[in-house]
Amino acid sequence: MRIVPGLVVAILLWGVMPASAACDGTSLASARPTLTVDGLLRTFIVRAPAASDGRTPSPVVFAFHPFGMNGDYMASRAPVARAWREAIVVYPTGAPQPGAGGGPSWQAAAGALGDRDLHFFDAMLDWVREHGCIDPKRVFALGYSNGAGFAYLLACERGDALAGLAIASGRLGCKPSRPMPVIINHGSLDSTIPPQFATAAAETWSTTNRCSAPPTRASNGCAVATACGAAPVTLCGYEGGHEYDSSFTARAVDFLKR
Repeated sequence: MRIVPGLVVAILLWGVMPASAACDGTSLASARPTLTVDGLLRTFIVRAPAASDGRTPSPVVFAFHPFGMNGDYMASRAPVARAWREAIVVYPTGAPQPGAGGGPSWQAAAGALGDRDLHFFDAMLDWVREHGCIDPKRVFALGYSNGAGFAYLLACERGDALAGLAIASGRLGCKPSRPMPVIINHGSLDSTIPPQFATAAAETWSTTNRCSAPPTRASNGCAVATACGAAPVTLCGYEGGHEYDSSFTARAVDFLKR
């Protein structure tokens, strides 16, 4: 278990939760746990898998919201559990940035804000490992906007913990630490994070994943990188702005399941 500085656990449950599921046949219950990490009280939503026997290890998807929103918002926009009934889905809520105003957000770079959100991820992953029957080789991150930037940061700083990424309207601001499957979705009319950032990210991941050529960006639809030796890269576009494309959830699940 990774040790997180200042971690104190307090749990508020929707259902009864055992101390440890340990794949012993005890089903994980949906919950709203709280964790105190680095002196901050952090919250997240856990959606238990609809199809689980408590013995078969489940995939885990962490879904990160955009700036100013929260876990409930992301749960409503990206209902991963509907498309992936076997998955445990985690919807964390960020914390305000000191002096930045606005609502909850995620750190944008390694070392920023004392790495409070990287430590939060470590603590959540430990919590899910303790309380659920999970497959540690199928832990994924999905993010939208600021949450997509943080999902990228996890791939750079916690690449050993992740098996794949799903990125919606995001910006890559770090160097990936290892190859992994990546699907990127971006609006052709996005003026907040222009679509060329998605193209650049797909090119970086194509190099990381040892592809012979990156995917060609399309305004509507998906393209795949050519002959990837390590992991696939898919770049999708839609005719819209800086919003979460509702069709992306099912598309991302299909990609991550492979």
